[in-house]
Amino acid sequence: METKRLKRFFLRIAMTAFLVLLAGNAFAIDNRTRVVSPYWQVDSGSYTFIAVSHSSLSGMNSQIGIKVTAVDMSTDGEYGTAQTFTIDAGTTRRIFIVPTSHTTLNPTSLTDSDISFIRGTSNYSHGSIRVDPVANPVTTKFIELDGGGSTPNANGFGEGFRDATMLGYWGSIVVEAQTTGFAMEFIGDMNDSAGGSSEMTCHSVDQLGADPDPVRQCISSGVNLQ
Repeated sequence: METKRLKRFFLRIAMTAFLVLLAGNAFAIDNRTRVVSPYWQVDSGSYTFIAVSHSSLSGMNSQIGIKVTAVDMSTDGEYGTAQTFTIDAGTTRRIFIVPTSHTTLNPTSLTDSDISFIRGTSNYSHGSIRVDPVANPVTTKFIELDGGGSTPNANGFGEGFRDATMLGYWGSIVVEAQTTGFAMEFIGDMNDSAGGSSEMTCHSVDQLGADPDPVRQCISSGVNLQ
């Protein structure tokens, strides 16, 4: 009986993932710039934890802003309030999706600056995660010129794309009552090896001192970032 319940549970998650992908097209979610996760869960005995890391790879801006929304499947609205923040190079941001009644996981007990909370009803709730970029991910932010001259100060800080898909995401649904849980899947983040060399993801950028000028630049999500 327990095995049958588990099979039904994971089948429901798989169906949710499929519906999320369909919904992405239906609601005009650009999968070149957005990241989704097909399932999160909260109730009186479980919560969801997500971590987002900036790996400081070449081609990434040193600061990337994102908005994380927990979509409630039963209402098609937001669970709690979406969180918007900026992740600096080499850092990790932690997000807890919890009921407002949780006694240990709340803004009063955990005051670290790298922690955000999405808090809603204590009733059983579940749905999908949507991550949107704050800035236009195809706009690059180049470093200032050295001493106001014509030579870029190539120290690597501030360059690159403000692209939410270049960040690393991982998370889990934690079932506290049984001290167990299961991992979340994220679709569209840097772990998806998808090239960005098409005309849709390339553009020309004027960069002082570059040859040729303008420079052709392309967004690429996946482990093969250059």
